[in-house]
Amino acid sequence: MRWDSLFDDLEAQLAEQSRAQLRDEIAENVRAERATAELLPTLMRFHGRELCLRLAGGTELRAKLGPCAADYICLETEQAQWVVRSAAVESFSLPQGRVTAAGQRAPGSAVKFSTVLRGMLRDRARCHVFSRAGGSLAEGTLTQVARDFLVILVHPRDEFARAKQASSQLLIPLDAIGWVEAINLS
Repeated sequence: MRWDSLFDDLEAQLAEQSRAQLRDEIAENVRAERATAELLPTLMRFHGRELCLRLAGGTELRAKLGPCAADYICLETEQAQWVVRSAAVESFSLPQGRVTAAGQRAPGSAVKFSTVLRGMLRDRARCHVFSRAGGSLAEGTLTQVARDFLVILVHPRDEFARAKQASSQLLIPLDAIGWVEAINLS
C-alpha cells in the first residue's frame, strides 16, 4: 500500500516536471522566433489591411497595404497610391484582430523600386515626389525612370503634361526619394 502511494507520488512529480520542461521549451522557441522575425514577412501578414504609417518629417498616412519588397512598400486608397521607401518609415500602427499566417511569399518582393515607378510613368499618373526627410521635391508627371534617377515634368496641377505648360523638368536621384504619391484623377 505504501509502495503504491510512493510510486503514484513519483509519477505525479515526473509528469509535472515534464510539463514544466515543455512549457520552458515552448517559451524559449517563442522568444527565438520573435528575435529572428524580419520586417517584410511581418508586414505581409497585414497585406490588404489598412495601416497607419508615420513617415519622415511627421507625415501620417492611412492606407491599405499592397505589395512589399525589402526596400519599399506600396499603399493605396481610392484617391491615391503610394510607393514608400522603407527608410522613410518611422513607425507602423498595426490593425487589431486576426492576421494571416506568416511565411507567405510577399507579392512583388522581387520587383525593384524603379520598376514600380515605371508603372506610374506608363499610367501617366500625376505624381508628388517627396525626399527621404519628408520634404516635397516635385509635383508633376514622370517622363523617365532610369536605373538610378527619374525625370519629372513639373506643371500646374490643373494642366496636362505638355512641354508648353511645364515650368521645369527635374532630374531626381532615386536614392533621394522617400516616397512617391500617384494621385488618381478619375
